[in-house]
Amino acid sequence: MRRARPLAVRNTLETRLWARLRALEGYRFRKASPFRTFTLDFVEHQARLVISLEAGDPGKTRSVHIVRDRLLSEQGYVILRLWRQEADRDLHSAVHRIRQVLADLSADDSL
Repeated sequence: MRRARPLAVRNTLETRLWARLRALEGYRFRKASPFRTFTLDFVEHQARLVISLEAGDPGKTRSVHIVRDRLLSEQGYVILRLWRQEADRDLHSAVHRIRQVLADLSADDSL
């Protein structure tokens, strides 16, 4: 008989956001996707959207993020940075923001 995983493991922000991203029709998000020497939290390759969950202070950008973001931008990706604490507090608003960015990217592609 399989044991149930502890609630703390099943109900992380990443797990809840992953479930919401998978439910978005017309998109195929990947999680923990490798990109060069980096691991992207979530990425939708066709829309060229990377979602990055940030744990730190919104005012501070680590140098590794600057390098990663430049490399992604050179490949045509848009990086949406979500602050972990805010997204955890209000996942609905975070998903709404993701939908808005996807709609904007889709509109840009149709021009």
